[in-house]
Amino acid sequence: MKNLVALCPYVAYRNEQLLKDCVLIPYTFMTHLGYDVTVMTAQKEEFTYLNQLPGLRFDIAPTCPKEQWADYLVDYLKNYPHEIDVLFLFGMYATYYPVVKYFKEHYQGKIILKADANSYWVDNLINLDNPQYDYLIHHCDIITCEGVAMQNYLAKKWRRPIDLFRNGSRDVDFNHHLTFNSKEELIVNVWRQETGRKNTPALITTFTQLAPSFPDWRLILIGTYEPAH
Repeated sequence: MKNLVALCPYVAYRNEQLLKDCVLIPYTFMTHLGYDVTVMTAQKEEFTYLNQLPGLRFDIAPTCPKEQWADYLVDYLKNYPHEIDVLFLFGMYATYYPVVKYFKEHYQGKIILKADANSYWVDNLINLDNPQYDYLIHHCDIITCEGVAMQNYLAKKWRRPIDLFRNGSRDVDFNHHLTFNSKEELIVNVWRQETGRKNTPALITTFTQLAPSFPDWRLILIGTYEPAH
């Protein structure tokens, strides 16, 4: 049986991330491709959504300061008892640089990096002059993103093939036969409600201005926020 290991890039996944691509893609390797899958993460809160992922193995690591996490990931690979056919990484984080370097020197498997890219992140945080990012871009076997526009942009910017991998979900409880007549007049904004990257205040202001003309529409914000924002 082939083996996939997924490594959290920033110490601990949150509970809701168990039903996001960082975990759902490895889970799909188990359910659809027959891989033996391990998701390695620390745990800072109860993982109540684990019951939605039957059969998935979680290797719970001890928490540590974020600046020590990269070293822990390398030690994890050094002590991993089996061959790894696929190493799954989530996001272009410098934390992964020593991980990819060690993996390429000691394993024969492939590396999949799900970029989880947005325009702010790509243009402002990923500096191609940084040798760590340059190494990740050129040594991950497959890099994916979620939209065609971003796929084309990254392929040109990073000068390498980028694969398209749409965001997914567990669809067992969803009705695939919805019609426009059954939909609500609802705008839902999900994830971190930040001024910088998501600019939620602009969304609220615009909705407030247009709401009198569309009295049946509602705006719902779902996610965390910083009080300062």
